[in-house]
Amino acid sequence: MLSNIVLNELDQELEKRGHRYCRWADDFLILLKSERAAKRVMEGITGHLENNLNLPVNKEKSQVALVKDVPFLGFQIFLEKIRVSNKARLKFKTKVRELTRRNNPLSMYQAIQELSVYLRGWVGYFRIQEFRMLFRDLDGWIRSRLRSMQLKKWKNPRKFQKMMIRTGYKPHDARRVWVKMNRWQSVTRKEVRFVMNLQWFRRQELIFLHDFTQMQQSLEFKFSR
Repeated sequence: MLSNIVLNELDQELEKRGHRYCRWADDFLILLKSERAAKRVMEGITGHLENNLNLPVNKEKSQVALVKDVPFLGFQIFLEKIRVSNKARLKFKTKVRELTRRNNPLSMYQAIQELSVYLRGWVGYFRIQEFRMLFRDLDGWIRSRLRSMQLKKWKNPRKFQKMMIRTGYKPHDARRVWVKMNRWQSVTRKEVRFVMNLQWFRRQELIFLHDFTQMQQSLEFKFSR
């Protein structure tokens, strides 16, 4: 709120000059057609902030570059599309790995509840229809992480065999399966994916990122009619 009040004068200055820009709090991006124009505007705006508004400019974070090379608020902007920046993806995966580590002491249900809090906040920020393929891939990766964690918690392969029987396998078929509970490769086995399928995860109340893009598409359709 304070940033918006202080930088309102900057907004007016940029609009008066006819610049196309995007600002969130004290981070802003100004779009120009040439490097020469960008350098001139950067020098002028820096002087305006420091001399007229008495606001210091972080020279290390300020730069003139192609817009696709400058991640902005977790996004990378291209000519006809935007994407989640590599830095934002890495941060997301690091956090999910932490929440789905194999030695997590929480029960699967508790771990998923904790994970879902983070996922809901993340997808609420990055929820854009263009990301539906990315979200589908991340959903699959998250489920693989959780399958690995659950295998570790079951410890004994016989517990997994009992789950196979509960989900429809015949007892003699289930006994033939010997899953290595401590191997990441086990999560790709069809038996593991069958036991811990989409319905199993929904019963555990795991949220799927891809669902949110479908929800947004539905809302956009309703508003456009």
